[in-house]
Amino acid sequence: MNLKAYWNLLRPRQWLKNTFVFIGWVFSGAWTDLTLFNQALLATLAFSAMASAVYIYNDFRDLEQDRQHPKKRHRALASGKINNKTAIFIGVLLVFLAFGLGWLASARVTLILLIYLLLNFAYSQGLKRLVILDVFIIAFGFMLRLFAGTMGIGIPPSTWLVICGFMLTLFL
Repeated sequence: MNLKAYWNLLRPRQWLKNTFVFIGWVFSGAWTDLTLFNQALLATLAFSAMASAVYIYNDFRDLEQDRQHPKKRHRALASGKINNKTAIFIGVLLVFLAFGLGWLASARVTLILLIYLLLNFAYSQGLKRLVILDVFIIAFGFMLRLFAGTMGIGIPPSTWLVICGFMLTLFL
C-alpha cells in the first residue's frame, strides 16, 4: 500500500484555496467569536474534502488523456498506483465527509457545498473546455467558498466584499 499515492490523490496542496472561507470571519471583525471561527473551520475542512472528491472525479474522467500527458501521467490514477474502484470509493467517502462537516457548520454551508459539487461535476463533464466560461466557473467556485464563510455561517457579506472577492478570483 503506497500511502504517498493516496495522499497525492487528495491533492492537499490545493486545500490552501479553501482558506477563502475565512475571509468573511476576518473582515467581520468577529475575531473573538469562537463559534464563528469553529463554523468557518468546519466549512474549510468540508470544502477541502469536497475539493479532493472533485479532483478524484476529474482524474477519473480524464484518465486516458492524463496517461498521455508528460506530468499528469504520474498521478495516482493515471499511473495505476491506485485502481479506479478504490479511487471512486474514496471520492464517495469524501463527499459524505464533506456534507457531514458542512452540516456541522450549518445547513447553509451544506447547500453551498452541494452547489459547488454540482458546478464542478458540470465542469468535469465538459464545461472546462469552453473558453472564458471555464474561468468564470473557477471564479464562482472561489465565491462559493467566500459565501460559505459569510452567509453560510451567519455573517452578511458586504457588497464590497462580494465585488472585491469576485474580481480577485478572476485574477486567480
